[in-house]
Amino acid sequence: MILGIDPKIDYAFKKLFGSESNKPLLIALLNAVLRAYLAEPIVDVEILNPFNDKDILGDKLSILDIKARDRNGRLYNIEMEMAAAKAYPKRILYYWSKLYESQLHEGDHYRRLKPTISISFVNRFLFSATGFHHEFAVRSSSQPSFALCEDLSIHVIELPKFLGTIEELKDDLDRWCYFLRYGESLETDPIPDGLNTPPMVKAVEVMKNMTQSEIERERYESRLKAIRDQQFYVESAREEGLEEGLEKGLEKGLEKGREKGREEGREEGREEGREEGRQLELVNSLETGLELKFGEPGKELFTRIREITDVAKLRTIQQRLLIAQTIDEVRELVKQ
Repeated sequence: MILGIDPKIDYAFKKLFGSESNKPLLIALLNAVLRAYLAEPIVDVEILNPFNDKDILGDKLSILDIKARDRNGRLYNIEMEMAAAKAYPKRILYYWSKLYESQLHEGDHYRRLKPTISISFVNRFLFSATGFHHEFAVRSSSQPSFALCEDLSIHVIELPKFLGTIEELKDDLDRWCYFLRYGESLETDPIPDGLNTPPMVKAVEVMKNMTQSEIERERYESRLKAIRDQQFYVESAREEGLEEGLEKGLEKGLEKGREKGREEGREEGREEGREEGRQLELVNSLETGLELKFGEPGKELFTRIREITDVAKLRTIQQRLLIAQTIDEVRELVKQ
């Protein structure tokens, strides 16, 4: 049986990890992400904003993050972002600061502040750095092992960079990343050996229950449609804004170059950098659009898309994607 539910869709993600009945799954996920950063495993958490159907139905486009507190008072913010924008790191830091600040009330001493940990799974390429799991903290630039304090810990997991196969899964984080990335097309009868652990079995069971409940399935499909519609308009606006912004940026760059008499070589280097930036932005946009619109068949084009360096061709493919009715219309253009 193919699962048929994408655990990356925030409705499914929060039901999976933000429900009181599924608290063991949240604990398993936290321990998997933070295994190298915690002195001892997390054994219990309090979910501060439990999954609630009424909240979701009342605000179709709300951000369904999960807030929790463990026995030691540490705070956690966990979320799944399908299409993180360039400013997403600033958003992460802003919401981390809001959660950290919320611990103090008037007259409280700073000693009351507990470590606050942000974990974001993102379904696009966000950083140029290699690796799929990035951890950020407040540390000395000259002595990285020296921390200002241990209260800030931000983890960003880029799912598209996770390329492990079912046979290559090494630990629990690998299993969760595989499940989140490929869960929709996962064959569950039986569950593959690489995923056959108690948390994975429970996660599959929760997703199966969603497919078997008419109400749950309807809510999931409604949420999926809302996200796809939103992504369509965001990508369209981004494409138009990118064109305008690049033109203005080029004019400004050339004018500044003339004023300061910059060498021709530096000008060419800047143009090359802009071209690389345009190419990366378009590749990210196309991969997000392909997966949202066509699911697994769309993902099959990722490798070919990444090999295209011609920005004009990438723009043409993006324009076709917006109006394409079938994956074959896009596939034919990619192969040319």
